[in-house]
Amino acid sequence: MRRPPRTRLLLWHATAALPVLGAAAAFYGPALARTGGVWPAPLDDVYIHFGFARAAALGHPLSWIPGNGYSSGGTSLLYPLALAPGYLLGFRGAWLGLFAALLACAALLDLCSSLRRLLEPRGPGASTARWVAWVAPLFVVAVPLLDWSWFSGMEVALLGAVLGRALVAVRRAELAPPSRRPAEQRRAGLLAALLVATRPEAVALAAPLAVAVAHAAGSLSAAAALARASLPTALLLAAQAAANRAFTGEWGAAGAVRKLVLSNPYPTPLEKAVEVLKNLTALKVQALEAALGGPSIALILPLLGLLAALDRRARRLAVPLLIGAYGSLLLVALNATARYQNLRYAAPALAMLLVAAALGTEALARRGRLAAGAAAALALAALAAPSAWFARQIDHFARASANIAGQHVEVARRLGARARQHRAPRRVLLGDAGAIPYLSGIPAIDGLGLGGYRGMPFARASVHGVPAVVELIERLDAAERPDVFALYPSWWGGLADVFGRRVDAVKIEDNVMCAADEKVIYEADWSALAPPGERREGALDEVDIADLVDERARRYAFSAPRGGWVVGAVLRDDGGAPRFDAGRLIPEGREQSFVTGVAARGPAVLALRTDGGGPIALGVAVGRPAGDEVRVEVPERPADRWSEIRVPLREVAPGELVRIRSLQGTFRSFHVWLLRP
Repeated sequence: MRRPPRTRLLLWHATAALPVLGAAAAFYGPALARTGGVWPAPLDDVYIHFGFARAAALGHPLSWIPGNGYSSGGTSLLYPLALAPGYLLGFRGAWLGLFAALLACAALLDLCSSLRRLLEPRGPGASTARWVAWVAPLFVVAVPLLDWSWFSGMEVALLGAVLGRALVAVRRAELAPPSRRPAEQRRAGLLAALLVATRPEAVALAAPLAVAVAHAAGSLSAAAALARASLPTALLLAAQAAANRAFTGEWGAAGAVRKLVLSNPYPTPLEKAVEVLKNLTALKVQALEAALGGPSIALILPLLGLLAALDRRARRLAVPLLIGAYGSLLLVALNATARYQNLRYAAPALAMLLVAAALGTEALARRGRLAAGAAAALALAALAAPSAWFARQIDHFARASANIAGQHVEVARRLGARARQHRAPRRVLLGDAGAIPYLSGIPAIDGLGLGGYRGMPFARASVHGVPAVVELIERLDAAERPDVFALYPSWWGGLADVFGRRVDAVKIEDNVMCAADEKVIYEADWSALAPPGERREGALDEVDIADLVDERARRYAFSAPRGGWVVGAVLRDDGGAPRFDAGRLIPEGREQSFVTGVAARGPAVLALRTDGGGPIALGVAVGRPAGDEVRVEVPERPADRWSEIRVPLREVAPGELVRIRSLQGTFRSFHVWLLRP
């Protein structure tokens, strides 16, 4: 890959900077006017990255907030590390967004430079295709929907830079002499791993790139080439999974646990498949058709990519790009939030598709003057068609940035002022809101679990239901529990309204991005929670239902799907005091089970806490295989207090399975004890 003359290279860089910097100004200018001078961020997730970057700069990598411990909830492993130098250089508060903007522009220029190197023609047909490298920057900024993500402050622009360098590395591995080829293969493998470290769904591109490197091994071993190109990604994924398991008890990252459709235990497989199909349809219609100019003209980009895949020189890059683009969309469709946040999850696929189309344009232009004219016409049509969306995307970027500044940034400001005027809040409970703790400086617990908190399964609990989140808070020492909430009331029914007292609220108009137009600040009252570590006198064993830590320890299971829904209530205990407990609904004909942790074999009494309701019947069996099932008739219970069902068990041994089946009606199961008889 020979370098062009220095003068031509400088001129190319100057012309490349014009569309990139022009697009940046077009998005940032109106947004700054809307935010009143706060650096624009159209997504609150930007501030989550800023939080991870600040923690890394302060010596706490892989933590959202120093002191919270390891978090697997960062969307990108690499991006916060790229932002951390900005924090150290003095870009603090919202102004870290300016550093992110400079980084985005530099990353896009780097992508343009990589495209130039890939598109510089060589051999026959070079003269008719030389112009393609000069229009490469237009492929980068031509799609307004993608530009929205490029300049959003998220990791997409960095992904673009790593994508370009990975493709160049694969091309170098293909063209290098045998003596240099192993080193270039390793370089390609490392850059493919960095792709995955930047966005996890980029694994759909990293894998076919490794195959392309092996295919280009030539006289060297294809198996060894495949190992060099794929091992870094495999090691990265294995190390990440091992760290997740060691620090959180989950193999998957918190984002996967919280957001993937497959993580929800309640829907049936058919219902999950329907949700995935809805996501795929939305991504196809909105990102791959409408955003590219309409269903017909949107076909030009994949057509150009297909031409690259048929070209002998370009196919080792084009085929992985096409597989990566559509493969990443399939992975993204598993994300329950794929249709929201201006389709930002489709941005990597659009980037891959545009690069493949650029390669196809160059491949066609090499076929002679007539083919070069056709290539120019196709490229012009493909790049011009999306331009009708520029005004709308720029306006949406500005309005979304105003939403984040007007709600999340304002809540952070009010909490900070509250801390200065009164006793500073010790900890705020929020739901996946990055700006609030980052800008206020107040420690936080993310109730949705993406921020991570000392290895506790908040992400999994938030999927099961809000009362399961409260059960985890109940495990914390009283001085560690959040004393302030900043929540959307509609998202947190059973928590905000039960344990909070409304003291302030921030409401925005023209909401296009926030989950609701009003975010409410509450003061917390946890007096209905049990003291941490509370034990019942005479208890041989217990399972606090819907407390996922307790359930995991006792290998608790419930019939799913369509069963085990989490519910919560505050009712009077035997002493007349209000007491919270969470539980699960076990429908008629379904069951729950757990493995005992008693110290020795012997008789016991099974005590089951439930709430009020009409008559029900339960079946209780002990042992593996289950022994005779005992039928228990449960009469109607009062609605204002906790009730207890007692079942004598002749013998229970350590590690035995106890099954509780609902024979009549729905059993509302909140707590299980094995007591001394």
